[in-house]
Amino acid sequence: MRDPEKVKKEMEEKDRKILETAFRIFVEKKIEPVSMGEIAKEAGVGRATVFRHYQNKLELVIAVCTAQWQAYFDKLDEERPLSSIADVPAIERFIFTLDSYIDMYQNYKDLLRYNDNFNHYVTHEGTDSEQLRAFHASLHSANTRFHLMYEKAKEDKTFRKKSFFV
Repeated sequence: MRDPEKVKKEMEEKDRKILETAFRIFVEKKIEPVSMGEIAKEAGVGRATVFRHYQNKLELVIAVCTAQWQAYFDKLDEERPLSSIADVPAIERFIFTLDSYIDMYQNYKDLLRYNDNFNHYVTHEGTDSEQLRAFHASLHSANTRFHLMYEKAKEDKTFRKKSFFV
């Protein structure tokens, strides 16, 4: 009988390979023309393995986007954890966030390119909010960052509010 922990690790490794391979291929070719079979072949797994992990292409596309954004936000949290917000003036946190967006533009072009393709694909596939729940949860970090920055700015008065609407 196989060790359940070993089986779990093997499944996680296959899932990681599928997600990384799908991301690379989707960036290279866009999402629409890529088949699940092509992803399986490039990942070095069988088609059935891909379908055991993801019931259909849309589910895989969403999982890839979720994993990529989560990895990006995890990296940001390593550089400046959300827990540090109480220790840093809001204006410094805002500057860090702006610097992060510039860094994203310079160093994460594949993520931005994929995100554009993702938005187009899920819109045309008629995706519902339930299918996107995990993806939206991965973006929670961005929403949390902005909300905490806003609250900190109110507290330390490092931002001034200006209304552009009369």
